[in-house]
Amino acid sequence: MSNEFQAVQDGIKSLQDKLSGELKTALTAQDAKYDSLLLELGQKSDRLTTGKSAGTLGDSFIKSFDAERALFQKTGSVRLEIKAATDAVTTSSGRNVLNGGVGGVGAGNLLGLQNALTVRPTPGTTAVEYSRYTGQQGAAAIQAGEGAGKAAVRPDHSLITQTAMTIAGFSKMSRQAMTDSAELKRAIDTTLTRSVNSALDVALTTGGTGFTGGFTALATVSTSLVYDTLVDAISEAVASMQVAGFNPDVVSVNPADWLAVVVAKGTANDHYLSGNYLGALPIEMRGLRVVLSPTVAVGTALLIDSAHAELLIVDGFSIEVGYVADDFTNNLVTVLGEMRAIPVFRSVGAMRLVTPAAA
Repeated sequence: MSNEFQAVQDGIKSLQDKLSGELKTALTAQDAKYDSLLLELGQKSDRLTTGKSAGTLGDSFIKSFDAERALFQKTGSVRLEIKAATDAVTTSSGRNVLNGGVGGVGAGNLLGLQNALTVRPTPGTTAVEYSRYTGQQGAAAIQAGEGAGKAAVRPDHSLITQTAMTIAGFSKMSRQAMTDSAELKRAIDTTLTRSVNSALDVALTTGGTGFTGGFTALATVSTSLVYDTLVDAISEAVASMQVAGFNPDVVSVNPADWLAVVVAKGTANDHYLSGNYLGALPIEMRGLRVVLSPTVAVGTALLIDSAHAELLIVDGFSIEVGYVADDFTNNLVTVLGEMRAIPVFRSVGAMRLVTPAAA
């Protein structure tokens, strides 16, 4: 009987200890909650302001802290909120600005002699060595008779080593402008693209470092003695090239000359010779694909058999952004546009620089 009574007493004591612990925990949590509310209520009662009559910031802080000193001693922490003096409300406080965009030229038009050439990627190439056809010795002929010797024919070549040309340009812009305006960044990229393409056109047409004279210097001069219009002189040169064994398929002309061609009118009926008055501008001339190049001299045309000319792209056009010199400390970046290419001209006579007869 005594053992049962002892077991009951132990159970009551265990329950008492458990209830006492839970009550103590609950009271501790409640005290912490009240302390937090007291801290928040005390701080809301007095905020530190810096209006015109508040004196210096140090004076305002001392005054506010003295008012909260008792709270600081009780809780061990105090927060003072600083409010700026009120200012007049202006339109700068609620700006409503419409982004009008960024202007810039387009990059979609096909200007430049590079558009007349066959383009082939050749990454990792520093220079190209090839044999340029310069003519032939002898010619095939009818055999004189059985047992007689045959006619000898032999092509002549010149060994050409052409190094890669680097065409590049750069722009400076602030890091904020590059980050804040994607349109501005795109406008710069487009401008660099057009500028590099324009420089490539100049290098291909009139020459550059490692490519003296360009394709116009390599082309065979063809001045008509009969036709005083550029279109007819080009057709005459086509016939001459075909006789020489070439098949011209592209002609590059200056935009001013192409304008004169497409607006030319007949003398009898004033009709446009190029076709419909309101029709789309033609992109070919008597079966030849037309490529416009501002670098081709006005009054001339570059007639090309594109099977004998190539533009090898070592590094395609790329845009890179980096720091140059003190750009970093000046908060600037340099936007670089660059490409590398190798022009190839395999056969003398595959291009003709056409000039009409003097009127």
